[in-house]
Amino acid sequence: MDLMLQLNHFLMTANKVTIVPNGIDKQINIPVRLTWDYLGLDMAIEEYETEVITEVIGVGRDFEINRFAHAPDITTNNTEINYEFYFYSGGSTYDINNWKINYLGEGFTPQDLYYYTNNFANSFFKLDFYDNTDDKKQTNYLTVIIPTQQGFKMTTQMQRIVVDVRKPKFVLDYVGDREGFFIYWLKKREFLNIDTFYMSAKFYNAKTGQFIKMMTDNDSLGQPRGPQGNFAFGSNQYKFDNNILFYYTVNLDYKNQTYQVVNSNGQRLGTTIPIKWYEYLNPPVLWKFFTLLKYRPRQFLVIYLL
Repeated sequence: MDLMLQLNHFLMTANKVTIVPNGIDKQINIPVRLTWDYLGLDMAIEEYETEVITEVIGVGRDFEINRFAHAPDITTNNTEINYEFYFYSGGSTYDINNWKINYLGEGFTPQDLYYYTNNFANSFFKLDFYDNTDDKKQTNYLTVIIPTQQGFKMTTQMQRIVVDVRKPKFVLDYVGDREGFFIYWLKKREFLNIDTFYMSAKFYNAKTGQFIKMMTDNDSLGQPRGPQGNFAFGSNQYKFDNNILFYYTVNLDYKNQTYQVVNSNGQRLGTTIPIKWYEYLNPPVLWKFFTLLKYRPRQFLVIYLL
């Protein structure tokens, strides 16, 4: 009762309000000012999350891929592209006729070619496209595969009968043999501003499990002695300019979404003039031995003592 009298006295003094007790409980609402410091915290967390993700993975860029087709020939308007791959069949390396357009020189039998055994069916040509010709600084940006199941046919003797088998001569186009015809590359140049590639070629022999490096057409450079016959370096057929004899130049046209292939002289290839590749021959063991003995006698002496 004393507490009720004190409360009545406080209320009467502060607000001039008299509360008469009548046995019924009363409720007083007292306004209290609230300040919520965490208002909008979820939004701030989302903004911070977006900022961190952007910092880690960067801003999104357009990596849409487009299909570049072989540019039509000016005179014939044909879009096809022609490849010929020559393999060394034995004999003098100074005679270009010892490189043949067939797979028999690579250890395949007529039975392998005719029945498409795994050794032959799993083999393929690999075209790599680089940003430059310096093998120490270049970057391989894309690769095109040409399977052995494509290509022209030739006749060969298989036991007692003559059969038709594939040979490494390809005419690729929109229809027919088309695998290896298109180059798939970035549609826009915002990320990588590249319009020139340098194309090299290798052949994967599934029978031996090895890649065979190919060389460009030496004969088109006025050197008909064979792909490795090089007048510039005398009789040393294993010393030559890699920039010329291992690469063709591929120029992209972003506007028309096409490409062209040219040699080191700027001559267009692949239309009426085929793109020719020749098997590269590694130096024999004895040649390496005498080269080491002539130019690095100390290294040879260490090897000999070991």
